[in-house]
Amino acid sequence: MTEALIYALVAYLVILLGIAYIASNKLETEEDFLVGGRKFNLWLTTFCLFATWFGAGTLIAASDEVAANGLKVTALEPYGAGLCLIFTGMFFAKPLWNMKIMTYGDLFKNKFGDKVELVSVILNIPIYVGWIAVQLVALANVLSVFFPAPQFLLIVLIALFTTLLTVMGGMWSVSLTDSFQMFIIILGLVYLFFNVIGGAVDGFQSLLAQVSAEKLVLIPTEKLGDLFSWLGVLSISALGNMTGQDLGQRVFSARSSKTAQMGCYISGVGYIVVGSIPVFLGLTAPHALGTSFEGSVIPNLIKSYLDPFTGLILVLTIFSAVISTITSALLSPSSLISHNYLKKHFPNTSTLTLSKLAVVFVAALSVLTAFAGENIYTLLENSYAIGLVGFFVPVTIALFSNKLSEKACLITIAFGISVWIPEFFGYENLPYTLVSVLLSYPVYFISYKYI
Repeated sequence: MTEALIYALVAYLVILLGIAYIASNKLETEEDFLVGGRKFNLWLTTFCLFATWFGAGTLIAASDEVAANGLKVTALEPYGAGLCLIFTGMFFAKPLWNMKIMTYGDLFKNKFGDKVELVSVILNIPIYVGWIAVQLVALANVLSVFFPAPQFLLIVLIALFTTLLTVMGGMWSVSLTDSFQMFIIILGLVYLFFNVIGGAVDGFQSLLAQVSAEKLVLIPTEKLGDLFSWLGVLSISALGNMTGQDLGQRVFSARSSKTAQMGCYISGVGYIVVGSIPVFLGLTAPHALGTSFEGSVIPNLIKSYLDPFTGLILVLTIFSAVISTITSALLSPSSLISHNYLKKHFPNTSTLTLSKLAVVFVAALSVLTAFAGENIYTLLENSYAIGLVGFFVPVTIALFSNKLSEKACLITIAFGISVWIPEFFGYENLPYTLVSVLLSYPVYFISYKYI
């Protein structure tokens, strides 16, 4: 199978590069590179929103965590992320699109000033570098099941390819390749699901019936500390991601505010539905594979339940999911760095060139982070959290309040992150993320009035 997989991957990579090359012909301005010229129709908007996070976190990390700990971990992926898309459509999509901005940094600059804009650039770098590192490590782990190459080499090769894809066509190549890959992802997951259950409802019910009641608990309520921890994780995913540049960039790219809203709704529901497949596979893995299986759930199911040809297709499915997420994540902080920082300091350099150089910079930082060897799920949680505790309150105030103050905003960002810090270091006796957000509102308005 390894030889066939090599040929299939090469062919697949050539197809993606071809799509990116076609997309590169659409690039004339910085707006084309960062937000696709604001020309995306409903389905392109929907697919690129869906692909924003549907990667290693959903396919690999979440299914493995569900296998080990049950449904309660789905508060992060996929259900928290799916709710985030729906909430964005309800509350953020229309006012954000109507502002005609290209980054969240523009929002902060327009509403609060240059200092808050700079803080948003700086704090977004670790958010996305950690997130990209998660994807690089996860995909390298999957490929290492089929190839004997060292993990560090696989990480570098994945980073080089995704950087090339992103640089070639910016938002256009990211979105077009995402749309192509989403078809493969959905079909591949559905096919694996039907093979695992034997193509029958009875098989589905039989596997589910063997899952212990403890693992079927979605919301842990027996211990207050567990409930607080669950609420904190859900809020990080469902609310914190609403302020993410990756999500905002897809909203900005839609051709109308209505398109942006509908894209969020459709992708959010689709994310929850399709994301439930790896959740089920994780829940039933000990029974489908045997309790002694080692390694990640999805690759093991592929090897156990599929013939070499269809197994190859499913490996491409995983590859597609992670590649689409990496390209999306590379573009987001790069957009902030180039548009909201480098452009001011290098006014005589082409903004397109600055955008592409920023992509390379972020990719290099992500590879270094991946080499640090952090636990995948911990990296994922931590990279989400800064967006909630640092930016959720300022964004909502910027969108829905006229009481705007740069100093109050800076104080609020610093306060929110400070309250959350204990959770970052492993203290989970309180829902620090939620406490941080709730207290940040009065902190902002008190600072606005008295400082």
